[in-house]
Amino acid sequence: MILQEGSWWMIFTAVCLASLVGLLEYEGFINLIDDTESAASLNNTSEEMHPLGMECLDHEGLAMHFHPYLTILIDGNEYSIPGNTGIDTDVCEGAMHMTHTHDESGKIHVESKQIEDVPLEVFFDVWGKHFDETGIMEYRDGTIEMTVDGQISTDYQNLILADGQNIVISYTSN
Repeated sequence: MILQEGSWWMIFTAVCLASLVGLLEYEGFINLIDDTESAASLNNTSEEMHPLGMECLDHEGLAMHFHPYLTILIDGNEYSIPGNTGIDTDVCEGAMHMTHTHDESGKIHVESKQIEDVPLEVFFDVWGKHFDETGIMEYRDGTIEMTVDGQISTDYQNLILADGQNIVISYTSN
């Protein structure tokens, strides 16, 4: 089969364009083949509230009241935890969730009418933020490390909160 001169140039041009697009994709200049999850499709642990996060209370009849401290570092910069997180929310109007803050110090108040184990996940669910071994909030493409009282912990959202704990969550971008 003999190709006419015009057909040969058309095939040559198509092959060159396909090669150029492939090279640009490979080098990362374009992203036609999206092999990473978009932020919208990332799993968000805070979308489903932990059952303990649904408890609403006031300061009456408490059997448990203690304070762990939480510091969040994003690429070395401290991320502020808002004051009044978990107070007077859509779920607990005019009341408090069992995990809440009163200021931006990182001091988490953990209160309940019965003594029970409360995982860190409860605070993040009440706050409406994602946290687990995959990342924190929308930060997911880097490295996450958590220390508790200076010791590395891989309990992440399952860490049982205790009085005086110093919890540091550090996220570093790749």
